Amino acid sequence: MQTDAVLSYSRMLAIEEFNQVLEKARTGFLFRRLLAKRGELESFRKLIPELEPARHYRGTVEIPVERIVGSVDRDTDFDRDFRPLAPHLRDRWISIYLLAEESGWPPIRVLKAGEHYYVEDGHNRVSVARRFGMQTIRAEVWEYAFKLQPVEHHTCDCCYCDLPLAEC
Repeated sequence: MQTDAVLSYSRMLAIEEFNQVLEKARTGFLFRRLLAKRGELESFRKLIPELEPARHYRGTVEIPVERIVGSVDRDTDFDRDFRPLAPHLRDRWISIYLLAEESGWPPIRVLKAGEHYYVEDGHNRVSVARRFGMQTIRAEVWEYAFKLQPVEHHTCDCCYCDLPLAEC
């Protein structure tokens, strides 16, 4: 068990780490805006019309952190690199940071669409994992399939047949 002095020092370092991440996120976000580039996380909600309604549980597995590109409902709280954009996230982020150093954390919960993952629960864990340079993170994965696009049939313009253009 750590002493109070060690915990206080660890917390102080975590606060400093958060402040650095927050400053980089804000600067990067503004810079991207000036260059007319997207700075926010991708929103899972924008994908919903393209997805099948049923989802499938894929279990708890290690997933690549770099493929986590968005959020289900917090796409404005973090930038594209999962750095926090607001000071109100500090206490939770620091708790996750300190927990990672001591004993790790429970799996995050993500929704998968194609090759990308969208965080449903665990945004701060992803943020801290990226800060630590982790390559993978444990996650409960729920997968959605994209809807099949209808195949276009070009039919002949004549009034006499309904054959595909290539057969007319």
